[in-house]
Amino acid sequence: MEISELMSFAAEVGEGLLESGAETKRVEDTLDRIIKHFYEGYSETLVVLTGFFVNIGSYTRTVRVQHRSINLDKVSKINMLSRDIVSDKIDFEGAVIRLREIMAQKPYPLWLKTISAAMCCGFFTILFGGKVFDALNSVIVGAMLHMIIRTLRLHKTAEFIVTFTGGVLLAVFTVILYIMGLGNNISIMINGALMPLLPGLAITNALRDIIEGDYISGGARMFDAVVVAIALAAGAGSVMYMMGYMTGGVIQ
Repeated sequence: MEISELMSFAAEVGEGLLESGAETKRVEDTLDRIIKHFYEGYSETLVVLTGFFVNIGSYTRTVRVQHRSINLDKVSKINMLSRDIVSDKIDFEGAVIRLREIMAQKPYPLWLKTISAAMCCGFFTILFGGKVFDALNSVIVGAMLHMIIRTLRLHKTAEFIVTFTGGVLLAVFTVILYIMGLGNNISIMINGALMPLLPGLAITNALRDIIEGDYISGGARMFDAVVVAIALAAGAGSVMYMMGYMTGGVIQ
């Protein structure tokens, strides 16, 4: 095994973890353990929110991660691979093959993601005190919103625009269905449909990074989560304000 091969393997592992939503401390610890298992000389890794640096002997590589999503299944599988490497359950060649299989795995189909997002919206609406028809409103809105947001992200639209647009459309769809007679409590329906869009994992990872002392990545991730929350609130709030103004406070 050449150092360049180990470098390429470590870069693929780090990129897979960061792109899938892993916190920076997890990525750094995983890379350190893998590299030190195969290489006894000097090595160093530095991971930030948007990329990482890997140094093995006289080799150095910088990897820029531009697109991040949430795929905890992939994070779990890469973590398990790193544990198997450290415990000598798999050799380097086998680890490379297994990593490529993990990275090549297909995401869940669109229909399953859409149904899951819609059901999540409905159950949160009930949890917040909504009735059956309120939940049905949120289910329909959640399904439409998921497909629209997916389309925007496929066209690589800026995340702030995606989130703001999601907030606007969410409120518009909810109000339209409410006017059609589906649902009774607009606030609860909007809150339920908003839940899948909230940056809960980003806030959790930000707090974990800050607790670990990684203030740069933790602060950046927290700021990103706050921007998402502001965009959602601004999008949905602006629609509700205009609807309240137009209806004399009947819809608010």
